[in-house]
Amino acid sequence: MNARLHIPHSLAPLVHLIWEQRSEEPMGWKILPSGRVELIFNLGPCMSVLEGRRVGNAFNPTEHFCFLSGLHTRPLVMRFPRFHVMGVQMEPLAVKAFFGIPCIEVRDWAVQGGEILAELNAIEDRLRGPGDFPEKAVWLEQHLLRLLRRSGNIEPALLFRGAVDRMTTRTLDGSRHHAEEEIGYSRMHTHRMFNEWLGLPPGEFFRLERFVRTVAAVHASDAPFTSLAHRFGYHDQAHFNHHFQRFAGMSPTQYRSHRWVLPGQLPA
Repeated sequence: MNARLHIPHSLAPLVHLIWEQRSEEPMGWKILPSGRVELIFNLGPCMSVLEGRRVGNAFNPTEHFCFLSGLHTRPLVMRFPRFHVMGVQMEPLAVKAFFGIPCIEVRDWAVQGGEILAELNAIEDRLRGPGDFPEKAVWLEQHLLRLLRRSGNIEPALLFRGAVDRMTTRTLDGSRHHAEEEIGYSRMHTHRMFNEWLGLPPGEFFRLERFVRTVAAVHASDAPFTSLAHRFGYHDQAHFNHHFQRFAGMSPTQYRSHRWVLPGQLPA
């Protein structure tokens, strides 16, 4: 497998990476929830297998050139006979910031690119046309920057992100707090904002954030699970194991024994 990355600094902090992966050999992955959304451009054949909480079976988004893969709360299993894919890894906030649709509408789901990108034909011509990955990645970054500026949603997105970042830090420290107190709105309005911008209500969002960070820690070290449980604010190792199993569909021990190159991405 060949993978290349581009960091789009002009789109920070809403966009983390523009990436490309390709392989002429059959490949399969089990991808754990990452707390991110992905704008995918499929330059090769569609997947032969796609299993997820809601995506799959009757709807295979890889049959289309472009799709937005939303916030997933359960693992995705996918297999390609061969593949060539470009993608944009984004914060959940980017769904509304870029495309004007509530993130909750693409939770455990995907949307065809034609429903959210008016200039999809121009994008396809550029990404399928001549040139190497760095050139195409820079072009895509500039195109997305123009789209973001036209949307008018960047300022509220960044303000909301700042408040959520502060709450996330306190949550991972084990502190108890109420999201509505930080946001400054009623409990009902705060929950509506979380669903619109982040795809989940506050409690579930912070549980997913904690899971994503524990995956990275389990992946990066062989530290005892008891110490990781304490580090990330779990009551004990049993609580840590239960929480990990809920999102990953496997225990921390199983994940560690099968970990591969990238955190949260396992061969399948």
